[in-house]
Amino acid sequence: MAGSPLKIAVAGSGSMAQYHISRFSAMPDVSVVGVYDRSPERARATAEKCGVPQWFSDVNQMVSVTGPDAVSVAVADSQQYSVALSVLQSRVPAFIEKPFTTDVFQADHLVQLQDELAVPVVVNFSKINYPAIWGLIAAVRNGVFGTIRTVELKYRQSWIISTVWGEWWHDPRWLWRISSSHGGGGAFRDLGSHLLYVALQLGGDIRSIKTEASVVADRSKAVESGYSCDLNDRFVSRVSFRSGAEGVVSGGYAESGYVNEVYARVEGDEGSAEVIAAGTKDVLTMARRPASSRGANAPRTVRFAKVYSTYEHFVDCLTGARPSHSFSPSARDGLRVQKLLAGVPL
Repeated sequence: MAGSPLKIAVAGSGSMAQYHISRFSAMPDVSVVGVYDRSPERARATAEKCGVPQWFSDVNQMVSVTGPDAVSVAVADSQQYSVALSVLQSRVPAFIEKPFTTDVFQADHLVQLQDELAVPVVVNFSKINYPAIWGLIAAVRNGVFGTIRTVELKYRQSWIISTVWGEWWHDPRWLWRISSSHGGGGAFRDLGSHLLYVALQLGGDIRSIKTEASVVADRSKAVESGYSCDLNDRFVSRVSFRSGAEGVVSGGYAESGYVNEVYARVEGDEGSAEVIAAGTKDVLTMARRPASSRGANAPRTVRFAKVYSTYEHFVDCLTGARPSHSFSPSARDGLRVQKLLAGVPL
């Protein structure tokens, strides 16, 4: 009905699901109408904490009872596919947290289902919400640096070797990320999925990817946590783009001196650029290299205002403020990243 708030239900009860609730709730004319978790206790606790009126331990019941205009899916990696499948089969648009799924088969199935039912999907590769990252992508697309030759991306955190975000060995928010027993995917699937999406925007299709993922941090403090703590906390991927460019994508949870930083650098035949995005620091430094000169102009630092986020983009597409065909990052983007996580070239 015209004038009624857009109704969004949220699947998940963890820190990311709660962040989704806060982002959507803060938007004018949007109402978060329900929370799902397969644990009734967690679903209820999250609903009460976040001021959501209803909670459910069955995702199909949540969709049936609340009649949402969309569902935000932010559950553990191992649950993403089954929950997203239920949502799409109900013909409800979905905003799905990365990684899209845990394997290529699941991702391909969701893309096919989306096409068959004509249900919009956005995958939340949210690092493009950093203004400087988005500015870099826009500059590359506009040919500011000429033909891109090299791409370097890093996503560095240090929570597993510090207490910067608390005692991780007691906190499920961090333990599950490194535990196959609880549906985690390790640093590569967690952080790498963000970077690989950005890499595709900067360099185009990737024809080969070779990844080394390792465990470097001591896990002994978590031995009695009940979590397996067996997954990688550092990775390096070497990629070759179909354009001829080369790249390195790396990151991890054990990067000393970095709380939560995304770094990007591109080199082209007409210039270069570097981005550092961490906390309130979000800057793009560019240097042009005119074709008539062997040198380069002095580097120029650009600071950006707040950008149009994936959350806002999704809502505007649903309400018709933007064309419905522009839902992005799309399910196909999710599939492309899923292939790269599996080492499959594009």
